[in-house]
Amino acid sequence: MTPLLTRKKAAVVCLETTYGVAPPIEQGVLMLVTELTPTPYQGNTVERTRMRPEMGGFAQINTGPNTQLQLTVPWSGSGTAPVIGTSATAPALGLLLRACQMQEVEDLDAGEVTYTRASEEGDSVTIYYLHDGQQQRIKGVRGTVTGAGQSAGLPTLSFTMTGLYERPTAVAPITLTVENQADEVPVNFQNTSTFTVLGYEAIGQNLNFDLANTVTYRNLPNYEGVHITDSQPTGQVAFQAPRIAEFDVYQKVESHEVVTTGAVSFEHGTVPGNIVGLRAPKVQLAGMSEQDSDGITHYQCDARFLPLDGDDELVLYFK
Repeated sequence: MTPLLTRKKAAVVCLETTYGVAPPIEQGVLMLVTELTPTPYQGNTVERTRMRPEMGGFAQINTGPNTQLQLTVPWSGSGTAPVIGTSATAPALGLLLRACQMQEVEDLDAGEVTYTRASEEGDSVTIYYLHDGQQQRIKGVRGTVTGAGQSAGLPTLSFTMTGLYERPTAVAPITLTVENQADEVPVNFQNTSTFTVLGYEAIGQNLNFDLANTVTYRNLPNYEGVHITDSQPTGQVAFQAPRIAEFDVYQKVESHEVVTTGAVSFEHGTVPGNIVGLRAPKVQLAGMSEQDSDGITHYQCDARFLPLDGDDELVLYFK
């Protein structure tokens, strides 16, 4: 018996032009993946109960088979430097962001590609999950994303994607190469140029966000599909504790009399084509705890990303 090797995994993503209709794998984009965890077969279940004279279990029936795939990718740019006014290249991971109901916009004047959460239903993708000579085609995929920029670590985006179930099959090897995705660089003094919390230039330790999409699989007579029905982005920021005279964190987190909000921004990378960032214009720090880091006090604050004018609470950009 030839074993399936755990490390021999890959994911190829294709943008669907019609929901649930899979483009051929040859038209797809090979993702640069650091972690890949499938749940190949899941769904709500019922028991097929029977009255009988003896004891014993009952068969369990899946009433809506679907597939979930968790992918972690580097939070990095396309590797192609923008030309202001002429071109800006989207990263390969942008296909996954689009399937999380984020709208992709090329801002040529700024030389960047942005992704902003949208309230209207967005794109879907087909993901080909490849595992050591076997393939599972997952159509109609939509999902949600979290991001993390941890000091002294490598920045990542983690996707939880849900799609329609198909039984895996054995396949011949296919040759694809990773394109439009640069290698990530560590979060540190040399590479991370911006870490601001409500206007304060913080000595940053960690920033993370959760788009927090509600991803709903539906299986009904005459219909099967995956929808995003809600989104309330949250996150956390952790930074070296400032003196009250510098930045009064207590005044910022208090909400019993008035809610204080402000902008949070994070920019990482110094080489054009591999500069990434997050802009959030209206963030509430909703709680605070103390942490020790190298004998120095740090604060960790929960963050609520709130809309300013609507569908603008969280912008990811690549330039």
